[in-house]
Amino acid sequence: MTDRFNQKNISVPKGVWIMRQTWNDVLFAHWPVDLSILRDKVPSVLELDTYNGMAWISVLPFMLTDLRARFLPPIPGAHSFPELNFRTYVTYKGKPGIYFFSLDADHRLAVQGARTFFHLPY
Repeated sequence: MTDRFNQKNISVPKGVWIMRQTWNDVLFAHWPVDLSILRDKVPSVLELDTYNGMAWISVLPFMLTDLRARFLPPIPGAHSFPELNFRTYVTYKGKPGIYFFSLDADHRLAVQGARTFFHLPY
């Protein structure tokens, strides 16, 4: 397993950004979890990221605002809604990332778009 806090040379992904969003009033709540509990719940191609020998799960409630595609104005009625993420930290081929167990949002159009275009588990 890896300890992402000790890794070096982590950089911002290359490429053009395609959407914008702002997270407001975010709560980052984290709990340590034994690796054996999470291992069979995360795809085997992903390594569980650790800190002090423990994997971590997190719950993040927040209010998402200003959601829009690059170069476009916000979609009326679809640019602001509450969201809740349940996730853990992973690495894939040495790169740190997040594995979402679930994403919950209170907007049908945003959920359908995220499922269709980004294959996210809403």
